[in-house]
Amino acid sequence: MKHRLRWVLVAVLVLVVAGLGAWRLGWFAPPAPQSKGPPPAPVEVATVVEQSIADTLSVTGEFKSRQSVDLRPEVAGRIAEIHFKDGQSVDKGQLLVSLDDRLLKAELAQAKAEAELAASNYNRAQDLFAKKFISARALDESKAAAEVAAAKRDLSQARLDRMVLTAPFAGRVGLRQHSVGDFVKDGDTVAIVEDSSRLMFDFRVPERFMSQVRPGQRLQIELLDQTRSVQAQVEAVDARIDAEGRFIALRAMVDNSKGQIKPGLFGRAKLNLVERDKALVVSEEALVGERSGFFVWRVKDGKAEKVPVQLGIRLEKTVEVLKGLSAGDQVVIAGQLKIRAPGQALRIVPPPGSGNKPAGSKTGEKSADKAAGASPVSKDAKSQ
Repeated sequence: MKHRLRWVLVAVLVLVVAGLGAWRLGWFAPPAPQSKGPPPAPVEVATVVEQSIADTLSVTGEFKSRQSVDLRPEVAGRIAEIHFKDGQSVDKGQLLVSLDDRLLKAELAQAKAEAELAASNYNRAQDLFAKKFISARALDESKAAAEVAAAKRDLSQARLDRMVLTAPFAGRVGLRQHSVGDFVKDGDTVAIVEDSSRLMFDFRVPERFMSQVRPGQRLQIELLDQTRSVQAQVEAVDARIDAEGRFIALRAMVDNSKGQIKPGLFGRAKLNLVERDKALVVSEEALVGERSGFFVWRVKDGKAEKVPVQLGIRLEKTVEVLKGLSAGDQVVIAGQLKIRAPGQALRIVPPPGSGNKPAGSKTGEKSADKAAGASPVSKDAKSQ
């Protein structure tokens, strides 16, 4: 009996010692609490900014002189004298070309003499008619002869006046096409006069943009030599649409008082269809599509918030937000697939290689050439 009790006490003592050892080793420590929900998602973010934007249409056009004329004689003749130098600036009414007018001067002198004689005869006929020496018919014949002679004199003077070519307006004369002694026919071009102090920039846009174009719109014209660009303003819209190409023509005016742009030069322009001074813009990478539209993940108190957005003008790398966001909001631009549900914790990480995301262009461009089926010149922008 005593022997059995001794073994029981030994067993109890062993169990107590084993329990104390297990407790000290932490075998009976309470289990660690399990985290609730998914772990924080690593994401990249960008800030919603407010800036001026414009919805633009890319077009090509040609510069033309405000006034341009080909100097052509109205009568045939031989060039007697050229009164200008190639490329010279001329004033309105300045003499440019003289044709040989010796024959016409002689005809004018003869016509003047005949007109004076006919006028004298008519005066004498009036005195004789007053004294009843001639009939009324003789007086009428004398009057008609005087009028015919005067008309011949005026005709000779008009022909003589056509033997000189003058500048119809102030401008710059081009290269002469003939030399002294050349015989020119009526209608032959002798010289060109251009008034390029202000230039017209003519371009066309597809008819689907007709409701969006109007006089007063601004455009930036880049010369095809890519050395500079100029500002212009739409002055007129054509009254009808080209039935063949379904285009409508527009005309803008450009100041060229320094004469740096030559008429005939082509240019590429960006026409501002819509301009907004204070627009909310977000990176295009923040948009997530679904059946009902687009939404973004906004960072609020370190957690993901799903925000439906209404979009406006699409720019090069950004897009305008009409509803849903405010300036200064942070939105997720990378890592959206790691967000499982609204309210998930987020861990913001910097973009690889850079701390900031590029803001992108401030204009959304449409290409008139692309709309016409030609090779696209710029990225086509759309409005939601």
